[in-house]
Amino acid sequence: MKKKMRKIFAFCFLALLNGFVSGTVTASEPKSGVVLRHVVTGRVLDQSDGMPLPGVSVSVKGGQQGAITDQSGYFRIDNIAGNSAVVAVSCLGYASAEYPVSFLSGKPVALSIELQPGLVMGREVVVIGEQLKGQAKALNQQKNSDNITNIIAADQIGKFPDSNTGDALKRIPGISVFGDQGEARFAHIRGTEPRFNSVMINGERIPSAEAEGRSVQLDLVPADMIQTIEVNKTFTPDMDADAIGGSVNLITKVPSGKRISITAAGGANLIEETGGGRYQFAGTYGDRYLDGRLGVVVSASYYDTSFGSDDIEAAWDRDDDGKPLLDEFEIRTYEIQRIRRSLSAGLDYRFNENHILKFTGIYNWREDWENRYRASFKDLLEDTAEIVRQDKAGVDKNARLEDQRMMSFAFGGEHDFGRFSLDWQASYAKASEERPDERYIDIVAETDEFSVDITNPEKPFVSVADWVSRGVTDNGEWELDELTEEYQYTEDIDTNFALNLKYRVSDAVKLKFGGRLRDKSKKRNNEFYEYEPVDNDAFMDSVYGNLADLDKEHFLAGDKYLPGNFASSDFIGSLDLDSADFEKEEKLEELAENFTAKEQIKAVYAMATWDATEKIRVIGGVRMEHTRNEYDAFFYDDDADTLTPVSGTPKEYTNVLPYIHLLYRLDDRTNIRCAYTHSLARPDYFDLAPYRQLDDDAIYIGNPSLEPTLSKNIDLIIERYLGNVGILSAGLFYKDISDFIVTRKTTVADDDIYQPVNGGDGSLSGIELSAQFQMPFLKGLGLYLNYTYTDSGISNFNIEGRETDDLPLPGSPEHTFNASLSYEKGPFTIRLSGNYHSDFIDSEEGSIGEDSWEDRYYDSSFTLDLNGAYRLSKELQLFFEISNLSNQPMRFYQGEKQYVAQEEWYDRKFLLGLKADF
Repeated sequence: MKKKMRKIFAFCFLALLNGFVSGTVTASEPKSGVVLRHVVTGRVLDQSDGMPLPGVSVSVKGGQQGAITDQSGYFRIDNIAGNSAVVAVSCLGYASAEYPVSFLSGKPVALSIELQPGLVMGREVVVIGEQLKGQAKALNQQKNSDNITNIIAADQIGKFPDSNTGDALKRIPGISVFGDQGEARFAHIRGTEPRFNSVMINGERIPSAEAEGRSVQLDLVPADMIQTIEVNKTFTPDMDADAIGGSVNLITKVPSGKRISITAAGGANLIEETGGGRYQFAGTYGDRYLDGRLGVVVSASYYDTSFGSDDIEAAWDRDDDGKPLLDEFEIRTYEIQRIRRSLSAGLDYRFNENHILKFTGIYNWREDWENRYRASFKDLLEDTAEIVRQDKAGVDKNARLEDQRMMSFAFGGEHDFGRFSLDWQASYAKASEERPDERYIDIVAETDEFSVDITNPEKPFVSVADWVSRGVTDNGEWELDELTEEYQYTEDIDTNFALNLKYRVSDAVKLKFGGRLRDKSKKRNNEFYEYEPVDNDAFMDSVYGNLADLDKEHFLAGDKYLPGNFASSDFIGSLDLDSADFEKEEKLEELAENFTAKEQIKAVYAMATWDATEKIRVIGGVRMEHTRNEYDAFFYDDDADTLTPVSGTPKEYTNVLPYIHLLYRLDDRTNIRCAYTHSLARPDYFDLAPYRQLDDDAIYIGNPSLEPTLSKNIDLIIERYLGNVGILSAGLFYKDISDFIVTRKTTVADDDIYQPVNGGDGSLSGIELSAQFQMPFLKGLGLYLNYTYTDSGISNFNIEGRETDDLPLPGSPEHTFNASLSYEKGPFTIRLSGNYHSDFIDSEEGSIGEDSWEDRYYDSSFTLDLNGAYRLSKELQLFFEISNLSNQPMRFYQGEKQYVAQEEWYDRKFLLGLKADF
């Protein structure tokens, strides 16, 4: 395989060298008797604000030559015959224009095009508002793409109250999001779980700060740092194949002209006791220098918010007659401060119309200081219940600090040599998570005076004796069970190099081939210590003198839930655990989580684009990806209390993936697209490591034999783009999935053993409907609707006892729906937005149990948001946002909907601010 890959890369290099020579001759030294061909380059801008217009169609009237503008509004059209031509420019939401050009000088012609925003009504151009301009930019890119994709432009992102890119994504058809602490974190695309999808920045896959997997945290990236969000739902051979549901490409701001933008806002989170202020600042500066050759744009964002959540959690069992019983119950409250910072830069240097160098970089840094107070009621099926008051705290601000960072830098070039052109890009990306000095203290009591009320299993309740009901007190019944401190560090590093070579056979046929080399390394390095006070009585006296009452008048999960007294976070953070007052012991079973992983992916592809007629375009090709993994981990033996390093045998596999796309343009505004593609999802890093670890009574082991999940995909969609800057679309999709991965639970000698396995095969089919349009009966009133239905099933299920169960794929909601009603009149805009998804089996580890009663579901959710703006002047606007008007909790249930597993509430939040654009 290595020899074969080297031969393919050698072929690419020789073809590239030939391209340099042939391209240079074709471009600058036409041979005698050959008809001279000409070039038109240029840029398309919005006449009203000077901003670049991406996705605009630029073509030569009467010929097949044409181009689509890039993110910076630039275009290039080659191979134009004759001494003159007429260049036609067409863009939804903007008046069309034509530009006659002459080639008598023999030099390339450069055009500077400014389009007037507006709708053509008879002989008049009716100016469109701010909302429609953003919608127009997105729809133009979507309309002129080669694959099935959805686009959100920066103007649209700003029209929704979405603080991070995950929240912005939930507005797109077929996407539901998995939240954490009230913000969207992971995306489910077309009924597929997050690890079946990829996240990129500027076309490069970014690593994950999550300890074990590949899923990327979308709440790391502020929405105001992004110019465009692309969601690719089908793939061409020049795209990375590791995305079964789809890929999310976050495009940072690109250099344009003179641009200054400043945003400042303030608000509050309204949850009782733990809520606090919200502060947001952002700015962008850009300009072009050196006679326009050098473009620069820099952006910065800062967000500081104090919030919290009220939470109840339950674990259920059944007796021999199948009657549900409550085994454990928890009341939790969280106090969190989150600071999210981001800095990005984009540069391009245009030597001439043929050669460009580009640099993009973004650095994201999110810090969460969290205190968690957990009241647990355990062993509720026994005669004596254990009551545990656990605090999570830390040293920095007396709270547990979760420090997550992600950076991505890319440097590349675009070079045109006539028939040949090439682009290349080298990139470096790193994600990390650090949790220093994370402390836990468990203080316990036991009682046989308790009762359990499950008459309403959605709101179970445990009553205990008065002397323990208020939590920790100095009544002599409470004792220290555990005091620990942990240091956690995870990092994931990607280095990439990609090369793409294009060859224009004719105006109708274009070839493209290239390759990518990606090296990945990931490691987790944790330390874990348990501490025991030398004088336990004196320590407990200190605890009793430093208690915090966490009761609230209105606990959002229900007023009857009272967390009670806990050791205060200030007390826990102030402890000098390295002093002579404590004995320290390293816990080896916790270190079995550590691992290192290396992965190398070599990919080559070849593809052809054929414009069979003015209406029909065919794209076909093949991609080959070769993957090699190496892993080092630890094996924990609980009988001997030993930790042994282990190394997995390097694993290699090759996937050959065919693709074909057909685009039929029924007319200028109607596209019919169909595609047959192959894609894959690689196993999570830690799942492949040969580890063995112990957690309470459960044993977790890795599986180096895991195979990647593969999918064969069929897609069909019809899109009708409306003259009033809207769209009507309907699509069908089908995925034939093999070797999807689940965590299998088995019981051996009273030990629960969890191991990731290739759980079987599956299928997923769906319907996607979308509509965006302006209401004809009221000027300024707009409607945005999309609905996705998915139906999934599992076959050849590799879980003992579940082989014949009719189960959907994990992470696959049957229904997803978005609706937004907007109104714009003069300087005023307002929008009400709703987002819904139905329940689905959770895709997290262990969510599929030994029987259906143990299955864990993410419950249905409906959120409602309101936002608006008032333009005070051409440069300045006032805006407001109110999020989670519906006060929607995050809810899980076990087995059946009424048996709550978790219900976490966040309350509403608002923001008021000013934005200035110069």
